[in-house]
Amino acid sequence: MDTIFRVELDLPSRSCLLKTNDGNLIGTYPYVWLRDNCRCDKCFHPSSLGRLVTMANLDPDIIPDVAEVHAQTLNIRWPDDHRSQFPVSWLQENQFSNMSKDPVSTPVRQFWGKEMQHKIPKFSFQDILHNDKSLHDWIEALQVHGLALIIDAPHKEGAILEIGKRISILKMTNFGNTFQLYSKPGAGNLGYTNTELGLHTDMTYYAYTPNIQILHCIKQSSNGGENQFCDGYKVAEDLRHKPEVFRILSTTPIDFRDWRTDSDGNMFHMKHRSPIIQLLPDGRFKAISYCDSVRAPYIQIPVQDVYTIYQALKMFNTELYKEENIIEIKLIEGDIVSFDNQRVLHGRSGFTVTETSTRHLEGAYIDWDEACSRMRVIREQMFNQKPL
Repeated sequence: MDTIFRVELDLPSRSCLLKTNDGNLIGTYPYVWLRDNCRCDKCFHPSSLGRLVTMANLDPDIIPDVAEVHAQTLNIRWPDDHRSQFPVSWLQENQFSNMSKDPVSTPVRQFWGKEMQHKIPKFSFQDILHNDKSLHDWIEALQVHGLALIIDAPHKEGAILEIGKRISILKMTNFGNTFQLYSKPGAGNLGYTNTELGLHTDMTYYAYTPNIQILHCIKQSSNGGENQFCDGYKVAEDLRHKPEVFRILSTTPIDFRDWRTDSDGNMFHMKHRSPIIQLLPDGRFKAISYCDSVRAPYIQIPVQDVYTIYQALKMFNTELYKEENIIEIKLIEGDIVSFDNQRVLHGRSGFTVTETSTRHLEGAYIDWDEACSRMRVIREQMFNQKPL
């Protein structure tokens, strides 16, 4: 039997109080919010899920003339005789006192160190291409741990394009849609050499830094080329115990720059400045931005502060390279390593290039916006949920 509901107009709170017939409060709904969210076809476009009411035509002081509940629906008549209807089930999904969080937008991250060496989440390339649950779980692993491995991919270029299609699109940068990492003469970036690379995040000279990075091992060197990874959020969290160092690293913008000419002759000169540790307003981590090779020679700070900033940078680097903070893996051909480029720092050992031994990785980036969108769609299909 359906629960019987009733509604009260509460002028002090300027809200409709939805209650059960025996007086238990279900939810409090401000008048202006109800008018703003009217679901009639004059106020709401059902196929695009877009609001047609504009703020220009919304009166924050509006008060209903009549509010009644009939057949599990809240019916409201407004002063201009406009009528709004709200299913009680919809109102319950949108209770202000108990708004359900979007689990995709609020992942519970797990920081890690050396113990991650043998715990990296692994997924089958074919499963990710053909199974939505596997695709969802891979993205979720990236949210939680910032690092995951895809195995048994084809030993040829283009595999990461297939992954990109499963999500939405790959992020275009000045490297293109994808990029090929192998040693070549006259390299315009250290990634295209066979030298050792220190721990870093990619493209720190972008204002909108690429989010997820994927690297597909197509051919591996027989000598060297191991990858190192470090959870930058874990290192930053450890540095909270050194408040002055943490303050400097999270508030002092560092300059990064890069210039190059691509294969078509297009010239790029990229610049951006940001703190090494970037925080959200609530103190949670937003991003780590760190790369020695593209750190600019200039620092836009008072000269008397240079020494203390270098001390803080040195402290951050020292924490990165503590043995308990680093894992090392040597990808085999067909492995695709994926990681959160705004969280996990990566590097590699040098490798030997000969006529018979070389190293070739194909890389690309994916934005969290597209990845999270795909997760939500899969969850809505798996759990038969409607988009809120």
